[in-house]
Amino acid sequence: MKRVITSCAGRPVAVAMGLVAIMMAGIGAAIDLPRRSLPDVSVPRVLVEATMPGMSAAAMRSLVTCPLEDALASADGLIGSSSVSRDGRTVITLDFNWGEDAARMASNVRDIIDATYPGLPEGATKPSVTADDPAASPLVTVTMAPMAGDLAFAKRMAEREGRARLRRVVGVGAVTVVGGRDRELAVAVDERKAAARGMTARDVASALAAECADVPLGSVEGGGLELVVIAEGRPKTVAELEAVVAVSPAGSFRLSELARVYERDAPADSLYVLDGIETVALEVYLRPGADPVATAREVVLVAEAMAVEFMDELAIRTVGDSSTAVAASIRELAWAAVIGSIAAAVVLYAMLRDARCAVMVAVSIPICIAATLAALSLAGRSLNRMSLSGLALAVGIISDNAVVTLDALSTVGETMPRGTSRRMYPTPAEIGEAASSVVGGTFGGMVTTVAVFMPIFYLPGAIGSIFGDLAFAVVVASACGWVCAMTILPAAYRLFGTAGSGGRPPARLAASYARSLSTAMRRPSRLIICAAIAAAIGVALAATRDVSFMPRGAVSELLVTARFEPGSDAEGIRPEAISLSAILSRVDGVVSTRGWAGAEVGDLSRLADPAYGPERLSLLCALSSKADTETIAREIAAAARAALPPSASLTVAEPPDPAAAIMGLVEGSTIVVNADSVEAAKAAADAFESYLSDLAGDALASVVRSPDGQAGRVLASPDRQRIAGLRVKLAEVEAVIRTATEGVRVGNMRSDGEDTDIVVFAGGAGSADRGGSLESLRSITVEAGGSAPIHASTVATFDLAYSAAALARLDRRDAIYLTPVAAVSGRGALEAAVERAMIAYGSGARSSVRRSGGSAFGRYAEAMAWTLALVLVLLYLVIGSQFESFVAPLVIMAAIPLALAGSGPTMLIAGVGLDSGSIMGLVALFGTVVNSAILLYEACAARLAAGEAPDSAAFLGAIDRLRPVLATTMTTLVALVPLCLNPEASPQRSMAVSMIGGMAASTALTLFITPTVLAALARRRAAA
Repeated sequence: MKRVITSCAGRPVAVAMGLVAIMMAGIGAAIDLPRRSLPDVSVPRVLVEATMPGMSAAAMRSLVTCPLEDALASADGLIGSSSVSRDGRTVITLDFNWGEDAARMASNVRDIIDATYPGLPEGATKPSVTADDPAASPLVTVTMAPMAGDLAFAKRMAEREGRARLRRVVGVGAVTVVGGRDRELAVAVDERKAAARGMTARDVASALAAECADVPLGSVEGGGLELVVIAEGRPKTVAELEAVVAVSPAGSFRLSELARVYERDAPADSLYVLDGIETVALEVYLRPGADPVATAREVVLVAEAMAVEFMDELAIRTVGDSSTAVAASIRELAWAAVIGSIAAAVVLYAMLRDARCAVMVAVSIPICIAATLAALSLAGRSLNRMSLSGLALAVGIISDNAVVTLDALSTVGETMPRGTSRRMYPTPAEIGEAASSVVGGTFGGMVTTVAVFMPIFYLPGAIGSIFGDLAFAVVVASACGWVCAMTILPAAYRLFGTAGSGGRPPARLAASYARSLSTAMRRPSRLIICAAIAAAIGVALAATRDVSFMPRGAVSELLVTARFEPGSDAEGIRPEAISLSAILSRVDGVVSTRGWAGAEVGDLSRLADPAYGPERLSLLCALSSKADTETIAREIAAAARAALPPSASLTVAEPPDPAAAIMGLVEGSTIVVNADSVEAAKAAADAFESYLSDLAGDALASVVRSPDGQAGRVLASPDRQRIAGLRVKLAEVEAVIRTATEGVRVGNMRSDGEDTDIVVFAGGAGSADRGGSLESLRSITVEAGGSAPIHASTVATFDLAYSAAALARLDRRDAIYLTPVAAVSGRGALEAAVERAMIAYGSGARSSVRRSGGSAFGRYAEAMAWTLALVLVLLYLVIGSQFESFVAPLVIMAAIPLALAGSGPTMLIAGVGLDSGSIMGLVALFGTVVNSAILLYEACAARLAAGEAPDSAAFLGAIDRLRPVLATTMTTLVALVPLCLNPEASPQRSMAVSMIGGMAASTALTLFITPTVLAALARRRAAA
């Protein structure tokens, strides 16, 4: 290594050219690197949807869901399944082993479905299979509000123009239309007139379907061309549809004679509101691997162009752009790096007393960051919250080796006899000799950092995938920092440094340290006891902090969820949704309010959520930057409760973090109660909820149960004997009633390039005609071909009843999800009560109570514990091999628990909890705090090898290394300070807070404890 250093010092211009190349590569990588919130993680999850119109949730569970779950249980790699059964629909979620390809798993599931489908009841559609991303959320939301209030027009424009244009943007994966409504032609059959002609509503629908279709009639040849012959049956106007003549058993009839035909809005599957106005929204999703910032920028430009083009017809706005948070994080990191570099330079100048040396160390930071960005690009990674956290952490680590190297270089010429003439610049050989003296210590420090973060690559599942980018950035930056210190800094020192520059630490500081260290070494037991007590207090304070995945601080949005009476749908809660949106948008501190209810047919991610229901309204309230979150949350809750009906439930909370979805974490304390039957699950959930309520007391505000609610239904009980006597078939009776009440689509009308569905139903009989009653249901004509029409009341009895609106299952057992909501300032007490309640219930013979979501932290807790143990073992092996000692690693690694003496109190003062940032900060301390101990050990060992006495070697060695130890610690601390000053919570801030306290405490204690322990060991070894 000495030869390499000497060569670099002898060719500073060549090194400068390489430096320019590195900076250019880093700048290019910074421009090209995809920027996103989280690493691009592929979650092996598959959704299966099956429908069976007209079936209740209970019937769907028993006839469709359970058979499908039993068949899909044999899928290779399946680790868990869940399902939600609702009226006419069931959605099954399948989770596979991490690392499996979701597309391949979906293909395997389709093979199983192909074999299972023939065994499903008649009327069930063939289940569809799609791969799902649990963390997928809209990248950008664009709203289209019609100027004239025609939501059908707005939806057509969104589907034809908006979706098509946005899909063409590079990086867009999918575009979903939410809200609005379609137009349809309603054919309300007059059952009395139809019965007079021997027809039911179903007969009219069948006859009309045969007349309202374009039918191919073959082809003819003429003039060398083959011409296709088509019979045009589709009507082009309402008048033409009314004039259609169809054939019935009693003869032909004109449609206008039996039915009223009119155009109307079709029932809406979903609803979208913006500041009290119903509108249509286009939710734009990112394609996997694409750059969210660049994609969102192009989407916004397309939306702005459409807004100008259609300004007379539509008010087009971009109301949600999640990429802005990513861009803001990058800007904050850039400023923090710049400010941290400047602050480090100032501290270095104060410690080294040489402006050029300080600048050289400061310049090494952007060089190493540029090299790390280039490595991220080559590795196919991205700029995200994890990699940015690694870069922010590396800002402090990079300068450590540079400071130690410059400290060694500054001693060049100090040992020359007084009066000896010196050249202005030291020779390459002198530089190589000085820098090579610290190669072992700096390399050991770099290797310990690598040893700490390398095992993170091998963490299983989502944890390793998410935190891998952070580890990659730290490892590469640390290695680049060492290479820079050994190559670029010697060359720069050859050009800009002067022999003997650097000076010594202030005399007062050195003298004070010498006196304090001398006192400590005379009374080692008292010092060690005090350090142990401080470390124990720090561990206790850190362990009692609130636990979350991502730190929470300044919140930009609040999610308001209102649940209306079960059985409601998006169409039914429309007035309340519009009113509530308008009221909340006027709350002080709320910038805008947007939200949705219901779900489109293909929106399986929402339909798969047990908490989803068509009666649920979700509103996102965007807050002003200076708003007090707790105050606004209370005001929003008060305003919403005053506007909602008493039967509606309400929750106000922060929106869920996408990372939590990937990790399987759930905000709050969602608990799942499993049992072998629906009744047993309900009874166990009731008992657990009652027990928790007694334990939590006032800390519990409410418990949200999912799925929940009873939906009103009409139970039809057929009279089979009478049906047989009248010689009608039960299946035909059911089909006639379904057609009369729900309607049936028989074709469409083509007009002005638009297709409008034709729906046939019985006038006034059911939901298809937006009305109906039990009496009208009983009077439906189910058979009209005999001497007298037969009504539904003749063959069946109809009674009003209530049953579950939805049913959930988890791992092939019936389940109920409970989410306790804490009262104000009652979160800690509620969590403690939940833990006690779960311990009391646990798993029984017939039911079990456990956390919901399958947290990755819980699933891989054992692997994480082994990884932590592996980190400690690697540190021991690396340090032991470096110093050829079994005892040296134990002395040096004693700095790790000492760091916790400062981390715990600092986290408490700063209000930082245990989250991904602070935990990574604590892990980073493993690799950074030992560096000071390594420097002290090296200095002591060198003096012992020179023949000095143990106490003198430890004491003087510590004095020799005081400057680099303080300089490296101070530069790391000041580089982290800008991240702590970030007003908004972030992983970088919590990581910096935990590291600042840990490094300060560890350095302060290490400077006294390590020399004391080294002196004692040396005396014992000498006596032996």
